[in-house]
Amino acid sequence: MYVYLIAPTAILLAMYIGFWPKRLPARAYLWLVVVDLLLAAGEYFSGYFPVINVLFWIYIVLFAIVIRLVRIVMEHSTSFLAKNRMLTIILLVILFIVALSFLGGFAIVLAAIAFGIYQTTQKRGPRKTGQGAYAAMEGLRNALARLGPFTMLLIAAIFALIISSGASAVASGVVAATTYQKQAALVNAKTTSTLPLVNATDIPIVEETNASIVLANSIGGLGPQYHVSNQGMALVRYHGQLIWTAPLEFNNGLIWLTNHSTPGYVWTSASNPSAKPNLVLGQHYYYTPKAGFGLNLNRVLYQHYAEYYMGTTDWEVDPSGQGYWITSLYQPAPGVTGLVTKVMVGSAMTNPTTGATVFYPLGKQPSWVSQIVGPEFAQNEANRYGWDRAGFIAATFTHQNTTQPVHSTPYNVLMDNGALGWEIPMSSPNTTDNSLAGLILVNAETNQVSFTPFTGVQNDMAASQRINGATINSTLRSGRPLLYNLANALAYVSPVVNASGIVQEVAVVDPHNTVQPIIASNLADALSNWQSYLASGDIGLAPGTKNTGLKTTTGTVLRVATYLTSSGSSGSTVKEFWLFLIGHDSYSADLSVNPNAIPFVKPGDRVTITYVTGSTPYTITSIKDITLNQSP
Repeated sequence: MYVYLIAPTAILLAMYIGFWPKRLPARAYLWLVVVDLLLAAGEYFSGYFPVINVLFWIYIVLFAIVIRLVRIVMEHSTSFLAKNRMLTIILLVILFIVALSFLGGFAIVLAAIAFGIYQTTQKRGPRKTGQGAYAAMEGLRNALARLGPFTMLLIAAIFALIISSGASAVASGVVAATTYQKQAALVNAKTTSTLPLVNATDIPIVEETNASIVLANSIGGLGPQYHVSNQGMALVRYHGQLIWTAPLEFNNGLIWLTNHSTPGYVWTSASNPSAKPNLVLGQHYYYTPKAGFGLNLNRVLYQHYAEYYMGTTDWEVDPSGQGYWITSLYQPAPGVTGLVTKVMVGSAMTNPTTGATVFYPLGKQPSWVSQIVGPEFAQNEANRYGWDRAGFIAATFTHQNTTQPVHSTPYNVLMDNGALGWEIPMSSPNTTDNSLAGLILVNAETNQVSFTPFTGVQNDMAASQRINGATINSTLRSGRPLLYNLANALAYVSPVVNASGIVQEVAVVDPHNTVQPIIASNLADALSNWQSYLASGDIGLAPGTKNTGLKTTTGTVLRVATYLTSSGSSGSTVKEFWLFLIGHDSYSADLSVNPNAIPFVKPGDRVTITYVTGSTPYTITSIKDITLNQSP
């Protein structure tokens, strides 16, 4: 518990030194020890752990100096202040401004109440000799002197906390003004001409809300004691596939008292809404965010990393199936208050069974760790870049080149190398603007930031409106569309969910125009229809790319295969596909291409096909069976 004594002891030591040791009687030292232990116990059980770093010690020194000044004013300058009415008024105004900065409009209410009480206590009629501001101030000084040095110490500490906190806020503004260029250098966002190509079949379709419902419904009889941890839920890569995973957590403290461990974790596919969730049991996880005393995860981390800010804690699974807590760690950084407060330095990996924790510098974590950068920090990166790229004057006054996030939170997105990131659409400060000014991508593993500017592209809110308009006769609605580069063309991909948030269909939207969205029963169908749409012309192509269009070839069919796919999350209906092997390439089609030819093609037939170039199997847009046409 010793680490929890540092902050309370430092604060009391600042009070002790600031008040001056010779001013304290012997009995005050016992009270200081008692107060120190009470503050330490409150810090331990409340879970509020201040960061013990250089800035903390600077604040302690400032706190001691302010206490010293406050005590001198309270004990020796009361009479002087009472005689100088102008100085008294100025100090009262300053005190009110400080209170206003901390309490807001509530300070005005308090001032009105205080003034009303003062007026009701005043006697009417001629004022007697000895009354007035001077006598009142002298009475206050004498009353404080009778209270004793320890009470004076506490009173001085209260005033010192207010004044030193106000001074630190002013200092933050000064630092922001003097270090703005350094702040701008912290972002290092790379500007790109377009979004990177992604493996379309790997796109996560299941959103976190949908995943939490599916996982919560899978724990069965464990529900009375445990629930799926919302704090630990994360989108990660496990054995090559993207999954949503989360550990089980105690329902309340009484259950923790009877059973100090949780039995395991759950996971489900993020790309296949029809996949069944998996419940992994037989584990003994003692260190969790809801555990008490020394088993509490946050307290374990504070014991090891008191000098860092604790960021997002996610649950990840290594290749052997063992779960770990991954917590991002930060240090303070200079900059504009509210925009730049932290810089990422690495992460801590904690074993939930043993409590052992290991620090990894940023970029040095194990390869199976998918999420280091949390959504709050990614959003902060976007805010910083939206401010920095315009410069201080333009961002503050003219708003030239300034951008801001469309939403308050980012969404997980697939990156070009199969890694995960955070996608943050940026728009202008104009609240009626539904265009996309640019897109921020924050790599969740490396914290690398890229910015892609756009012109003539709608943002995801406009895409959602178009999807909802296309499903107006049903109870389905759009999830959050995410912008991808699919086959060298920009497209929004969005789940279409029911009232419960369960994925029913998948939509693909061209962000450059207002054509009807492509809505299909599953991702494969939607992507196939999207390729056919692109083949119709240079529509929606990413900047700097060219549509290769359709290609036609004639060859002999070597093999034919059929397979069935679910057409919805319930799996109640299926759709049939044909795969043709012609030469060394494979091609896919369904009945919608040519119902009079597709079912009758067999190995050995000579066919002429038109197809969309891209990833294999190529999508067939038309087919002519030469052998079938020659038959009598």
